[in-house]
Amino acid sequence: MADLSVKYMGLDLSNPIIVSSSSLTGTVDKVKRCEDSGAGAVVLKSLFEEQIESEAEQIDNESWPYPHPEAFDYMRQMGMRLGQDEYLKLVEGAGQALSIPVIASLNCVSPRWWNSYAERLAGAGADGLELNISIMPRDYNQRAAEIEMVVIKIVESISKRVDLPIAVKIGPYFTSLPNLAVGLRRAGAEALVLFNRFYQFDINIDKVELAPGYHFSSSHEIHLPLRWIAILYNQAGCDLSASTGVHDGSGVVKQLLAGAAAVQICSTLFINGLGQIEKMVEEVKSWMEKNNYDSIADFKGRLSQGESENPEFYERFQYIKALVGIE
Repeated sequence: MADLSVKYMGLDLSNPIIVSSSSLTGTVDKVKRCEDSGAGAVVLKSLFEEQIESEAEQIDNESWPYPHPEAFDYMRQMGMRLGQDEYLKLVEGAGQALSIPVIASLNCVSPRWWNSYAERLAGAGADGLELNISIMPRDYNQRAAEIEMVVIKIVESISKRVDLPIAVKIGPYFTSLPNLAVGLRRAGAEALVLFNRFYQFDINIDKVELAPGYHFSSSHEIHLPLRWIAILYNQAGCDLSASTGVHDGSGVVKQLLAGAAAVQICSTLFINGLGQIEKMVEEVKSWMEKNNYDSIADFKGRLSQGESENPEFYERFQYIKALVGIE
């Protein structure tokens, strides 16, 4: 029988499917349902930096539209504002109720608030910590290198204070992603989550005002993280987790072949229900048995750039081929 167990950021997972930070992981009952549905791990709903700064106040209107979909989810659906102590209770309760790894999530835009609080999360029983770093470049005088340094400093400052494995969830909009990946690993990241799906806004032409865009991913969005995981595998020096666009078992297999240690899913669960987890696990298992793989280690990274005899396929050659029809 195929063995789907994996190691991710030093944690033992029964399978590589992680329920990502969302309202699906906002209570102990909800994360327990994720475990019962077959998840290998859960990332708790994020605690936002603004909540550390001011638990009682509403987010200032000038901060909207916020660049991350979870922030909009807080404001639109629930007015949801788990305070610091409430979040610690969530971490503690989830840790006691679940046998799978529980990863706490902090949504950061600066290095200033997190050091002492990250220590409290470790004390509450979190198995790992995911830093969801959402920095939207808005200052015309701020250089790309300065933004990257802020991201690295957030990770560096927290990794020095906590004895927890740290994953860093980032967006794709960096000038040199491989260089940043190495910098984050040196700063203390044991895993990178690729990629953050930033909040998309729309325009309501009847009311002539901003409106929320469609906030679920589609399976077509798998290609960007797929390419970068294939490029970074065995080069960044840390685990890679695929996020965005993984909607079924074939998506999981693709990311594992590219070099992912695990995948994070969310939109497909809102669309198809938690039963989708078990279905995806069975699809991966069936594919492995069909192709005579006993474990994920047997094929992980097999189609990464580093393992390829034609590494140019991952870069410009495929682009030229698509445009001019080279066979």
